[in-house]
Amino acid sequence: MAVADNESALCIQQLVAYACEHGLIQTEDLTWCYNALLDMLSYEGPAPVKSWEKIDLESFDLDQTLAELARLAVAHGLAENTQSGEDSFAMRVMGLLLPKPSEVALHFNELYVAEGPRAATDWFYTLCCDAGYVRRSAIARNITWTTPTTWGDLEITINLSKPEKDPREIAAAKTAQNTSGEKYPACQLCLDNEGYSGRGASSGAGAHPARQNLRIIPIELNQHRWGFQYSPYAYFNEHCIAMNSDHIPMHIDHEALVNLFDFVDRFPHYFIGSNADLPIVGGSILSHDHYQGGRYEFPMMRAEVAEEFELKQFPEVAGAILKWPLSVLRLSSTSREEALKAAEFIITAWRSYTDESVSVYAETDGEPHNTVTPVVRKLEDETYEVFLALRCNVTSEKHPLGIFHPHAEYHHIKKENIGLIEVMGLAVLPPRLVPELNKVQSVMEQCLANGKKANAVYGQLTTDSTTISHADWARQIYAKLLEQGDSSSKDDASKKNSDLSTDSNLKKDSAPKRDISSLSSEQLKKYIYDEVGIVFSHVLEDAGVFKWDEEGRAAQHRFLESL
Repeated sequence: MAVADNESALCIQQLVAYACEHGLIQTEDLTWCYNALLDMLSYEGPAPVKSWEKIDLESFDLDQTLAELARLAVAHGLAENTQSGEDSFAMRVMGLLLPKPSEVALHFNELYVAEGPRAATDWFYTLCCDAGYVRRSAIARNITWTTPTTWGDLEITINLSKPEKDPREIAAAKTAQNTSGEKYPACQLCLDNEGYSGRGASSGAGAHPARQNLRIIPIELNQHRWGFQYSPYAYFNEHCIAMNSDHIPMHIDHEALVNLFDFVDRFPHYFIGSNADLPIVGGSILSHDHYQGGRYEFPMMRAEVAEEFELKQFPEVAGAILKWPLSVLRLSSTSREEALKAAEFIITAWRSYTDESVSVYAETDGEPHNTVTPVVRKLEDETYEVFLALRCNVTSEKHPLGIFHPHAEYHHIKKENIGLIEVMGLAVLPPRLVPELNKVQSVMEQCLANGKKANAVYGQLTTDSTTISHADWARQIYAKLLEQGDSSSKDDASKKNSDLSTDSNLKKDSAPKRDISSLSSEQLKKYIYDEVGIVFSHVLEDAGVFKWDEEGRAAQHRFLESL
């Protein structure tokens, strides 16, 4: 063992002081934590560099400090020289500086009883952020914007928060042999993750993130043990997760609805929802029963009412068809029991419903296709709102990935499943789009400056493997840009509900009506990103089982009449 230099020792001391200042530890813990961290780094000293009262945290950066300690651990051979190895060590450090799970749960419940659910979740969320579990700085890197559409303002995120895979770990994963038998934890949603050290890609069981700084609040839903935590890479405010204590598959049924209602009764300031329970229309993890919620109002929740309907069996429940690209029914009632029964009634009816005229099939060859994405919230006037997005995962030869899945023409922007968050109007798009859209913008800027037509944009983008998938779409939006004229008219047009140009529009492929060669780079970028938002609106339309044309409206009415 060696003695740390003063710079390293001060780094450790500042981290401990930070933990104390944010209530992760108490003043009486300062020396113990300092010595424990020295030991973790195989240091036998020195004494604290400064008196604790003189530690300056004005410029302290948690992420930078943890990264520095992780680098020291790698240098001393105490951590694997990979991204996951460094992260595991950093999370181990923060785990040491946190109260035990029992202490966290005790304080949470005391706050809940004394001051109410908002006070309890406010404290817990702050703790998770200060502990580095909720990656605030990483989340801040995400690119976000809103786009006006026919359906209102949709929210778009290009997800840059999750770290990209380390090339060394990718290589290790290729040669790794699954020799460890049953995985532990079984998945990233199991309660077994609390305090788990993680494992790298070379592990026989595969990579798994470190969770030493994870704290889970035990809660009860429908007389069963569940866990409550926050998402480390949140997509919206106070993005939380409720996880079943049992590792069982997702299911949408009476039990699930009771769980959702129990949750909003316990946390009335949060909404809660579940991904659908079938492939294609479900989320990315169907193997573990879980829900997502938070303190947030999504675009779907603000959607206009297109039409009201009644359920004669449930006179205390008001029904509404929302003006939304997906087929969403909203049920409202001050009676929990009636709202729950009405939701279950509709779900059961939809499970067995077939309308071949709009390609809806309850099942084929014994395989079920119909399910829902349910969302529940409780308003301040004690009204329960239940949103039921009707889903169908049937495929066809033309749409092998799903008839009600993003169609192939939009895969250059969005190919993944439309899950809970996106159903509600927040797109989560892949990070590859940033460099790809930058190249699209560069080509369009060149073509504008030289007075080129839309086919020139197409031609240049097809020569690059990273942009060829965008070529046809870029040609369309460039042609539309030319038709809109100068920058001022473009800015006005971007605020209106618009759509992609049709093939017939492309045939015009004419020079601009006005000189727009001076269009600023930021204006062009906004235009392109707004068009990405328009694509997302079409992706949601693809996912809707009842389209907003005459045929689709008639089909939707037939389903409601069947109730």
